[in-house]
Amino acid sequence: MPPVVRSARELLRRPGGWVPALVIAGAGSLAVLLPLFELPGLELGLAVATLCTLLGGWTGAAGAEELRKVPRPSVPRVQAPGPGAAAAAAVGGATLVLWVAAAVPFVAAVLRTLLTSPCNPFAQAAFFPLLVWPAGFLAAAAGAFCRTAFPSRGRGIALYVLLVLASVAWTVWPVVLGPQVFAFNFFVGMFPGPLYDEALRLPASLLWFRLETVLWAVALGACTAAIFPAPGSTHPRHRARVLGTLTMLAVGIAALETNAVRLGFRTTEAAVRTALGGRTETEHAEILFPREKPPEEVERLRRDVEFRLSQLARFFGAPSPSVKVVVFRSPEEKQRWVGAGGTQFAKPWLGSVYINDAPFPHPTLKHELAHVAAGAFGSGPFRVTSRWGIPLMGVVEGVAVAADDPVGELTLHAWATGMRRQGLMPELRGILGAAGFWSAAPARAYTAAGSFLRFLRDTQGTEQLQKVLAHGDFAGVYGRSLDTLVAEWERMLDALPLDDSAVNRAFARFRQQSLFRRPCAREVASLADEARTLSTTNPSRALQLVRSCARLQPAEPDFRLAEAALLRKMSRPTEAAEVLERADGLVSGRPALEAQVAVARADLAWDAGDLQAAGAALEQAISLRPGRDLEREAEVKRVALSDPRVRPMLHAFFDASTEELRLWALERAREVAPDDGVVNYLLGRRLLAVGLPAEAAEALGRALSTTLPEQVNREAWRLLVSAHYRAGDCAAVRSDLGRMPDLSEALRAEVTEWQARCEFEERTFNGPLVPRGPFR
Repeated sequence: MPPVVRSARELLRRPGGWVPALVIAGAGSLAVLLPLFELPGLELGLAVATLCTLLGGWTGAAGAEELRKVPRPSVPRVQAPGPGAAAAAAVGGATLVLWVAAAVPFVAAVLRTLLTSPCNPFAQAAFFPLLVWPAGFLAAAAGAFCRTAFPSRGRGIALYVLLVLASVAWTVWPVVLGPQVFAFNFFVGMFPGPLYDEALRLPASLLWFRLETVLWAVALGACTAAIFPAPGSTHPRHRARVLGTLTMLAVGIAALETNAVRLGFRTTEAAVRTALGGRTETEHAEILFPREKPPEEVERLRRDVEFRLSQLARFFGAPSPSVKVVVFRSPEEKQRWVGAGGTQFAKPWLGSVYINDAPFPHPTLKHELAHVAAGAFGSGPFRVTSRWGIPLMGVVEGVAVAADDPVGELTLHAWATGMRRQGLMPELRGILGAAGFWSAAPARAYTAAGSFLRFLRDTQGTEQLQKVLAHGDFAGVYGRSLDTLVAEWERMLDALPLDDSAVNRAFARFRQQSLFRRPCAREVASLADEARTLSTTNPSRALQLVRSCARLQPAEPDFRLAEAALLRKMSRPTEAAEVLERADGLVSGRPALEAQVAVARADLAWDAGDLQAAGAALEQAISLRPGRDLEREAEVKRVALSDPRVRPMLHAFFDASTEELRLWALERAREVAPDDGVVNYLLGRRLLAVGLPAEAAEALGRALSTTLPEQVNREAWRLLVSAHYRAGDCAAVRSDLGRMPDLSEALRAEVTEWQARCEFEERTFNGPLVPRGPFR
C-alpha cells in the first residue's frame, strides 16, 4: 500500500482526520440543497474550498503528529525513511482525506442534478476541482508545517490562522486599493466579481493562479521536511535537497507574481492606463478612455461627466466630488482588466467609476457617479451606508437609482407602481436590510429601493437623506419606524395614475426572477450569451443553443421567441410558426408577451406575402398596449404594410443586418415617397444613431410635418430635440419645447434635460458643442 494511502487510513482513525472529513462531506452535501449550490460549479466549489481551509489545517497537523510518533508494538504506526518522506506522507495523506471528503458534495450535487433537474451537472463543473483540490493541498501542507514548527498546539493554530489571514490580506489589498473587483485567494480560489455577470467561463488566469497555489503548498511541505523530527536516520544531503527545492519553488513563485498582471490574476492602475491609452481632465474629473476614441466623442464625454456631477450636486445638496471615470472599449476588455464585464461599478472610497463605452449620453454614468457623490455621507473606510461594518446594499444601490431617476418610458415611481400592481414588488423592508437585497431580482430591488429613497428625499428633504446614508437608521433619522415610512410610500404609489400600457410594460421589465430562483441559471446564461454571439455568423449553432435554453427553462418565452426569430432568418417559416404556437401557451394572459408573439407572427405573414394576416397580427399587438417601444414598432410596420410604394424597401430595412443596408433601404424608400412620414422618421432615427444629428433633425422635421401614429409621433419629437442638441442648435431645442405636444411626465423630463444641458454648457463651456458635419 502506498505511504500516502497508509497515512490517510491512519488519519481516519484520529479525530483530526475523521471529524474534518465528516464536516466537509456533510456540510458540503447540505449546501447542495441551496439555490446555486445544487450544481457542482463555482458556488459549491467556493463553499467546499472554504470548509477545506477552515478544517484542513487540523487534518494536516494530525498527519504530522501521526508520523512524528515512535511506533510501538501495541500501536503500529506508519513509518517513513527520513524526514522528507515523512513530511510527504503526512501532507499527502491529509490531502487525500480532504479530497475524498470534498468529493462527497460533488457527487451529491451531480446526483441531485441528474435526478431532479434537466441541467447539465458538468456545465460549470471545471470550477470545482480548480477551487477545491489546491485548497485541500495548501490547507494540509500549512497544517503540517504549523504543527511541526510548534509542538504547542496553541502556537500551531495561531500560526495557521496567521497564514490564512496573510492570504486574505494579499487577496484584499488589490481590490481595496486598485481598480479590480475580482479576487484570487490562495486557499479559497477565485471570486469573479458581481453576481450580475451570470455567464461564467473558466478563465486562464485561474489556472495560472492555482499553479502558484500548488507551488506554495509544495514550499510549505518542503519547509516541513526541513524541520521534521522523523524517527530514523537523515540523509546527509537532506538539507541541501530541501534548500534546492525551495530555491526552485521561490523562482517559480516570483516569476508568476512578477507576471501577475499579464497573467490576469491581479490588476494595477498603471496597467489599466496603459491598456486604454487616452486621458483627459475636467474641473472635477479625470477621465481615462480608449486612445482611438474620436476627439468629438471625448469632448461629449467630458461635458456629460460635468453635467451629471452638477445634477448630483443639486440632488445631494453638496459640492461636486472629484472623480476618476474609467471607460473601457468593451465588456470583454473590462472583464480582463477589472472584472464585472457587463456590470458597471464604482468605488466611492477611491472616487472612481468603471464603465463600458456607450453612445452619448452614457446610460449608466450618472448612476455610478451617484455612488461617489453619496460617499460624502457614507460611513466606514469604504464610504458607503453600513451598519456594524456590513454594507446595506439596498440603501447603497437605491440612493444611486434615486439620484439617477432614469428618464425614458416611465418615471421611477411609475415603474415601481407598475411593479406593485403586477404583484412583483419585493419586500422592501428586507431589501433595505443587511442581506435581503441579494436574494431579490436585481431590476425589482434597484427600482423599489430607488423609488422609496426618492420619495423620502422629495417629501422629507435632502438633509434627512444625507443623515440616513450613514447607517441606514430610518427610525432614528425620521422619527418614525421603517414600516410607517414604507406604508406612506406605498400609499403614494397606489394613488399614482397609471394606464394599462405602463402596467404591462412594467411586467415585461420586472418579470425576470433572481439568479437564485431560476433553474440552471449559470448554464442558461452561458448558453444564451454564446447564442447571441453566433446568431449572425452561425445561426444553426445558435438555434441549438437557444433550444437548449428553452429545454432548461421551459417556462421562459424569450427563448421560444429567439428560436422563432432564428428559424425565420434561416428561411424555415413553418417551423417558426409552430414554435410561436407553442409560445402562445406561455404568454397567455400576459399582454406584453402576447404582443411580442403577435409581432413575430406578423413578420412571418409579411414574409409569406399574407398582408391581411400580418396587419391583423399587428393590430392585435397594438390593442394589447404592451408599452411604448413595442407599440411603436407595430405601428410603423402597419403603416409600411399599407403603402405598396415603400413596402418592399421597409421590409428589407427591418431585416437588414448592418447599418449600411438599413440606410440604403431607407434612401430607396425616400426616393419613391419623399414626403412619407414614417420613412422620414426611420431615416432620421438611423442618421442620429450613426452620428449625423443635423441631417437627422431635417428628416425628423419632415416626418413631424405629416400625420404620424401616436407612439411614432411622440418618439419623433423626442428624437428631434436630441438631434438639435447634438447638432449644437440650442435655439432649436428651446423652440422644440415650445411647439411640442402634451407628453407623458417621463418623456417631458427627458426632453427638458436637453434644454438643461444647453444652459449648463453655455455657463460652463461657453456654448454647446457643434460637431463637424460630414460634408464640410
